[in-house]
Amino acid sequence: MHETSNNKKDNILKHIGIAAVTAEGAAITYKYICSASEQVFGKHTHPEISIHGFSFSEHVNFGPERLKKWQDLLVRSINKLEATGAQLVICPSNTPHEVYEQVCEKINIPWLNIADEVAKVAEQKQYKKILLLGTQFTFNSAIYPNAFEHLAAEIVIPTDEEQVLVHSMIVDELVSGVVSENAKQAMQGLLSKYAQQGLDSVILGCTELPLIIDEALTHLAILDSTQILGDAAIKAATN
Repeated sequence: MHETSNNKKDNILKHIGIAAVTAEGAAITYKYICSASEQVFGKHTHPEISIHGFSFSEHVNFGPERLKKWQDLLVRSINKLEATGAQLVICPSNTPHEVYEQVCEKINIPWLNIADEVAKVAEQKQYKKILLLGTQFTFNSAIYPNAFEHLAAEIVIPTDEEQVLVHSMIVDELVSGVVSENAKQAMQGLLSKYAQQGLDSVILGCTELPLIIDEALTHLAILDSTQILGDAAIKAATN
């Protein structure tokens, strides 16, 4: 039996591991990689993908031990993915990238950094004044400031009150796939405010934010960390 060209392509693509934190973030990323791959490799063709995720309740440890907890969970998850044959890994959740460097020291396969990939696209697009949205942990961490420190771009953080609002939307609704009309209107108002202040783009620094933010909601250019990470994974799988 002769092998088709698609079979040959399947055999040379690297195996992608997805270290899941939330079901929504992992599902959106998985579906995006599969659909976007068809544009690159042809119909029904995408890299081999494995997903591992502990219960989300394991990640919702917001006490003083949270960084140690996230580090342990990610190392264990990535090791399980490597054992299935994954040759590279992504984590479609921005917040745990706070322990990226510590985790990389303890794993054997490359982990693509979501913030670094977003920064690459922002540089290519030449965005200069960028609103960051995400959880309060992402707002308060160095994840995005570190990724953008070499760029001539300003990262704008919402007010404390707005941070609480966005964090609540994510944790109380989006991670469960819920999008209320009240949340959508509040988000539209927030985005409109910053567009009027002269910002040119917004980072969806939470992989569930595409559930509520799209081009119909804002005039700001969208840096969707979910899609950007998916594109980076596809590219890495071909190298």
